[in-house]
Amino acid sequence: MKLIRIWSVAACLLVVTSVAAQNLVTEATETVRFSKRDFADTIKIKVMDGAVVVPVEIEGRTWNLLFDTGSPLGLWVGQEDWMRRMTTDSLTIGDINQEFRKQTIYQIPTMRMGSILIENYPTIVESAVGMVSCNRFDGVLGFNLVGKGLSFKLDTKDSLLIVTDRKKFFAAEEKGLPTAKFRMKRAPAFRPLIYVDTPIGWVETVFDTGALNTWLALPQEQLDHWLAKSPKKQKILDDLTIQTDTTINSSVGLYGLSAETIVGRFLHLPQIRIDELPVNDLYITTAHRTSRVGSAVLKHASLIIDAPRKQFMFVPHDQQDITVGNSEAGSVTFISTEAGNTLGVLKAVVRKGSAAYQKGVRTGDFLIEVNGMPITDVCTYMLMDRYDEEALFKFRSPDGTEKSVRFKRTH
Repeated sequence: MKLIRIWSVAACLLVVTSVAAQNLVTEATETVRFSKRDFADTIKIKVMDGAVVVPVEIEGRTWNLLFDTGSPLGLWVGQEDWMRRMTTDSLTIGDINQEFRKQTIYQIPTMRMGSILIENYPTIVESAVGMVSCNRFDGVLGFNLVGKGLSFKLDTKDSLLIVTDRKKFFAAEEKGLPTAKFRMKRAPAFRPLIYVDTPIGWVETVFDTGALNTWLALPQEQLDHWLAKSPKKQKILDDLTIQTDTTINSSVGLYGLSAETIVGRFLHLPQIRIDELPVNDLYITTAHRTSRVGSAVLKHASLIIDAPRKQFMFVPHDQQDITVGNSEAGSVTFISTEAGNTLGVLKAVVRKGSAAYQKGVRTGDFLIEVNGMPITDVCTYMLMDRYDEEALFKFRSPDGTEKSVRFKRTH
């Protein structure tokens, strides 16, 4: 049985695992060239649950690429004729599920982003990304563009991307904004690490805009390791725990779907701080394999990436602290059913005591409609227009009984 988390998909992302491989990424990035110097450009983008999708032009065709700070280099769904193999050496790449494969680096000879030509952009090829993207994007732009000195503003309020090589371009706008300093994880790998202040202490983790619809991932295994010698912090964690339950941890990785049944916690964090950015009333699960801050923060704030200063700046959409709350629909995740199952293609996994549980939805119920739209496959659900306030979910129990449940979605 293949499993997939729908409401908090932790999508594919890359981890470079050895010094030799990191050197390959560095060498590949050093060959990147830009057609302009001292420039600033504004590009219309698509915002998808906080994640930013950027149009680029290659060989006269437009491609849509996810802007992914968690990836050290580019990623492409399939190999194209215009790609050229950069090296015969391979590097080991891991995904969010800690699955690893050898990969070859290819180059995109010329790619236009707005009015800027980017030459020799390095990428790897992995067709499994199509399973994650459902044709919403064709590949990934990695954080190595920041390593090459480009600064960006991901304006998720007005759906714009501003890109510049000017060192102080955003200086006036940055005044008074909450910031988050980042450092490169093993510098050549081009992945930004930031600090998050939680009620149980500071956590250093990856800022990963490719972790789709994810706020904060804190793995239970990592929490257990940190707190093994700290009874005081263990009590704090216990006090934050709304429920401990056996649940399914399902993640979509670069190399496919992964799932395991674990005992995890559901936590209510009254406040965290992503460095200087306060986030209030956050509910998270510890059913994760790796820690990270994901794209969900960009549903509430635009992001400035200042490359020379190695600093993120957050521009809250409402010019106030971010308050999240607990979405009713967020208490349900879904797993894809076995091929040939006639009851439905998605099966619910419901946290006990949650809003969905209280409304009668149970683990094992099949999702068959949302707002009258039949759910015929995973991508039908992922590509449907998201609702603003609430939606009507229709389920079918294993015994064939149908039930309709209306969920509110606060954020």
